[in-house]
Amino acid sequence: MAALIHSDRRTADRRLRQYFSSTRDQWIAVVKAAVAARARCTEDNAKSAPGFHAWDAATARSRQIFRREGWDRGDHNGIEVIVNHELKKMIAVMNTDGGTADPMRSPRNRTHKGSATERVIDLNNQYEMFRSSDVAPLTEAPYSLWYICIFDDGSRVRAELSRPSEYLAGSIVKFSERIFILEEGDWEKVLLEPQGGDDHGGELEINVRRRF
Repeated sequence: MAALIHSDRRTADRRLRQYFSSTRDQWIAVVKAAVAARARCTEDNAKSAPGFHAWDAATARSRQIFRREGWDRGDHNGIEVIVNHELKKMIAVMNTDGGTADPMRSPRNRTHKGSATERVIDLNNQYEMFRSSDVAPLTEAPYSLWYICIFDDGSRVRAELSRPSEYLAGSIVKFSERIFILEEGDWEKVLLEPQGGDDHGGELEINVRRRF
């Protein structure tokens, strides 16, 4: 089944409010943290450092923002997440490739995912099956896992918030629903905005440069 894609700005904003009680600006703040952390790495850093620092900074920023909104930080079978027990949602950060926020392609994770990710995606699918059938739901419905997918190649940045549905050989290969946060060309508009601090923390200096 093809993914349900929300790329229209109004529709995407509505889904962000309905599903996560969040705004696009909050997720852009998470993306900014990842981009800034990746850009601080130099040719002397370890090869894996840019990806790790981007993931870590985005994870920390998501917790700083959303714990104020009633979310908790969590570790679900080794997957670092923010979790909302009322909404039954978990969200993790993932560095992804050029398929991000591209309606003709699907994002792929840049690093191998382990068995914990496969198990959670299987629960995603079970929950979807129970929601769409006449069978009585599970007594304790599983939490739905979403990823904030961030693509950054040093000059272009795109992002989407998406729900994985299929896993194969260490990669997430399909998503059932995708909410576009930053499409092609949006990042340049973000960089042109006044660089004041956002509502959830201090100012971030973003220095975008070509990767080594």
